Amino acid sequence: MTPAETAASAAGAHPRCETHLTRRGLVRSALASWAVPFLAAPLAACGALPSGGGGGASRAGGRDAALLLPLTGAAAALGQNMGRAASLVTQGVPPEDAPKIHDTADSAEGAAAAARAAIAAGARILLGPLRSDQTPAVLAVAGNVPVITFSNDDALGPQGAFVMGITPAQSVSTMFSYARAQGVQRIALVARDTPLGQASAQAAQRIAAAGGITLTTALLRDPGAGGLVDAIRQASGGTLPQAVFLPDGGATLTAFARALRGSSMQILGSVQWGVDDVTGDGNLAGAWFAAPPPDLFLPFADRFQVAFGEQPGIVAALGHDAALLAVGLGANRALNRRGVARAAGFTGVLGAFRFLDDGRCQRDLSVLAIEGGQITLLGEVAGT
Repeated sequence: MTPAETAASAAGAHPRCETHLTRRGLVRSALASWAVPFLAAPLAACGALPSGGGGGASRAGGRDAALLLPLTGAAAALGQNMGRAASLVTQGVPPEDAPKIHDTADSAEGAAAAARAAIAAGARILLGPLRSDQTPAVLAVAGNVPVITFSNDDALGPQGAFVMGITPAQSVSTMFSYARAQGVQRIALVARDTPLGQASAQAAQRIAAAGGITLTTALLRDPGAGGLVDAIRQASGGTLPQAVFLPDGGATLTAFARALRGSSMQILGSVQWGVDDVTGDGNLAGAWFAAPPPDLFLPFADRFQVAFGEQPGIVAALGHDAALLAVGLGANRALNRRGVARAAGFTGVLGAFRFLDDGRCQRDLSVLAIEGGQITLLGEVAGT
C-alpha cells in the first residue's frame, strides 16, 4: 500500500475501510441459494477445515506455519484483530503447536525481517504480510517457502505470491454474474480515481467482455463533481444503462448514491460496502452488493464478539481463515505450494475459496440486497 493509504485500510493495494458485516438489519431470505459460474468454474468439493474454538484443531497441524502480522506500527489494531481471529482456531492447542505470529511492524523492512525469523524457526509456509507493498520484500527472502499474502492485489500473483484478500475482480464478477442472471446486460461503472477504482475498471472491462455484459462506460471521477447521471448517459451512447456498479464504500459511496437519486438505474456494489453504513442511506434502497456468505461469517462474528467484546471485520476474518488453512494443511502434511493450490480448495468464515496455480484466488461470495433499511440475502455466486 502507498503511504497515502490509511492505517484502517484493508489488506492490499486498494484503500478501503475495514468492512463490518453484522446481524443488525440482516434478514435471511427464504430463497434457496444458487450458483452462477462466471468466468471461472464453481469450486469443486471445497473441503471444510477444522472450525476451531474449543480444541477442534489438530494438535500438531499448524506448528510449521507462520502468520506475518503488523502487531506494531500504523496498522497494529488491524493486525492484532487478525491475530485474535486466528486464536479462535487454535484454542486448546498447545502454543508450540499453533501457527507462530511474527510482527511485521507494518513496513517492508519489518515484513522481510519477520519472514527471515519465521523461516529460521522452521516455517514451511508464510501467511502474510498484510499489504501489497510489503509482499515483494517477503517474496525476496522466502525462497521456495509459499507466501500467501493478505493483500487484495492480483498483480502479486505473477510475482510468486498467493493472493488471499478479496479482490476488486471478485466483487465485479459476482455482481455482473448475478445481474446477468436477472436480465441486466448493460452496466456502467463509476468510481473514484484511486487504485481501487482503476483495478475495478480494469476488472469490469475484462469480465464484461468474457461474460456477455456490455460495459457502457467506466467513469473515474471526483464524487463531488456534478452531473453524474448526464455524464453516464452521454458516455453510454445517449441512453442510460440498466445498472451502475459502485465499487467504493464510505463517503465516496454516499456521494455517488446521492448523485444517482431518481435515475432508475439498478445500483450494484462491492465487498467494500459496510452493512452498517448503507442500511441507513435511503439513496441505496433496493441496491444489490457482494459480501461474504452471512451464514458463515455471522457465527464467527458472534464468537469474536463474545471473546473480545467487539465486532470483527472482513480483514480480521482473513486471519481466522489463514489459521484454518495452516492447521488443515499441517494436519495433512501438505504445507507446500501443492497443498495450497489443491483442487478441493478450502472453506472458511469468508466462504469457500480456492487458489489457482497463478496465485489468484477464486471465492464464493453472496449477493445481498438493501430493502426497507434491512439486508436480505438474495443468493450466492460460485468461484468468482
